[in-house]
Amino acid sequence: MAATAPLRRIRLEQARIRSDRQETLAILIERLFLRRSFLYLTPADQRWQRPELVQLLRRHSRLYQTISTPFEGPLPFALGYFRVSEDELEPIAEAIPVEDPEQLAWLLSEFLEPGARLWVELDEGWQGWQIDGEGQLRSLSEVPER
Repeated sequence: MAATAPLRRIRLEQARIRSDRQETLAILIERLFLRRSFLYLTPADQRWQRPELVQLLRRHSRLYQTISTPFEGPLPFALGYFRVSEDELEPIAEAIPVEDPEQLAWLLSEFLEPGARLWVELDEGWQGWQIDGEGQLRSLSEVPER
C-alpha cells in the first residue's frame, strides 16, 4: 500500500482562476478528488489505474504534459482538495495532503491569474510562491497572515 502525502497547512491569496481555464480546472479537481482512494490500492491495482490518471491529467494540462510520459507521471492528488468558488480557487480544508508543494504551485500556474500566491507549511516553516505566469513561479520570503 502506498504512503499517503503528509497533511500540510495551506494558504492561498488572490487565487483568481483564468476564465478560459475554469471549466478544465473544475474537471481536474472533481476527478482527482474522486480518485484519491488510488493511494490505498494494492500495487497491482495501482499499476493498471495509473496510466488512466496520467492520461486524464495530460488531456487537461499543458504543463503536466511536460513532466509526464503517456503512461507515467506524478499524481498531484492535492489538486482534488480545492474547490472553485465563483472565479476563485480555495482549499477545502486548512490542511490538505501535499506531496510536492512547489510542483503543486507550478501546476496551478496554468490555471490561476498572475499574482496568485500559495503558501504551504513544511517542517521547517512556511514556503510560498507567487505565480508570475504559466509555468513561472517566484519564491516568497514572507509568511502568510492569519
